Parts: sequence; structure tokens; C-alpha cells
Amino acid sequence: MKKYIFFIFLFIALQSCYYPVRKDYGIYSKALVFSKDKKWLINDIRTGVDSHHREMMGKETLQLFQNLSNGNAYDLKMAKAGNLIQNNIPFEPESEDLEALKNNSDFNFLVNIYTMKVRNGLDNSIGTQYEYNKNETFTMMDVYDITTMKKIYSLKAYSEVSVDKDQKATIFTPTTEMMTMKNFRSLLKSVKKNAVKN
Repeated sequence: MKKYIFFIFLFIALQSCYYPVRKDYGIYSKALVFSKDKKWLINDIRTGVDSHHREMMGKETLQLFQNLSNGNAYDLKMAKAGNLIQNNIPFEPESEDLEALKNNSDFNFLVNIYTMKVRNGLDNSIGTQYEYNKNETFTMMDVYDITTMKKIYSLKAYSEVSVDKDQKATIFTPTTEMMTMKNFRSLLKSVKKNAVKN
């Protein structure tokens, strides 16, 4: 009998940890095409997470794109060594930014990743909530074709967790940092799953 009570408690506790990550591709295809002779430039990730997670995000992104492109993916630091690239490439580059990349580098695609904590009402709240509170985050990836200077891919992974007034937030309630990392990994998983190799 004690086993059953333990498993019921464990199930309820784990269920309170679950929250879905939704994905939105906008008007773009789910598939990202990787050709053998095309080079990918991974821009610095714009994020509000701590430096440890930021570094982890950069490594995981570069690793995924190197695997999918047969080693033809480079982060901004690596790319600056062999090309005349500006220090800061905007997340939403203007045509002038893409023109500069086109003229001063041999890259075919620019990958931009951005994360945002929209609401963090539950980050430091444990116990009964005296008002409705919510944590909400998203991670966004845009890919630009440098040759045509157009956006060719966009994916947004987002999630939210809320606790109503007079309800309890527990230690299992995810923080925005945890949610951001889950969104990020879900985004990379979708890119890998839907990748097309030529």
C-alpha cells in the first residue's frame, strides 16, 4: 500500500513539472536544407541566461550545425579569423549587414538565435500566490541566405507556466532559466529532426 501512495505522490509531483513547448514556423518550411558545399555562420546567441548556459548554448548550436553541414559551420569568433566580418551582427540584420557579409566572407547562411524571458512572476515565488503569476519564455532561430539576402527559415519555441490566485507554487515550478533552456533544446531537436541533407 505504501508503494502505491509513493507512486501516486511521485506521479503528481512529476506532473507538476511538465509543461509543453510549442513551436511556430510562421510562413516558413519546417525543413532546413544542408548542402555539402554550403558554409554556415552561427552568430553570437542573444540571451539573458547566465554565462554557463550561454556558453553551453553556443557549443550545442555549433556542434549540431557542424554535424548537419559536414563540418561547414563556424561561430563568429572562428569566422573572424579568416574573413572581414564586423564585430556585431544584428539579430534582425538589415540588407546592408547581409551585403557586407556577402562581399567580405565566403559564407552562404547566417544563423541567428535569440531568447527572451517575457514574464518571470514565479521565479522567486514558492507557496500560496496572492495574485495570478506566470513564467513565459521563448527561443527564436532565424536563418538568412546571404547570397539572396533573404530570410529563409524561422522557428520560435515558446512555453509558459502559470499559477492562479490562491494556488501554490512549489519547488517543482520551473524557473524562466529552466524554461529557456528547454525551449532552446526543443528548437535544436526540431532542426535536427527536420533537416534535409543534400
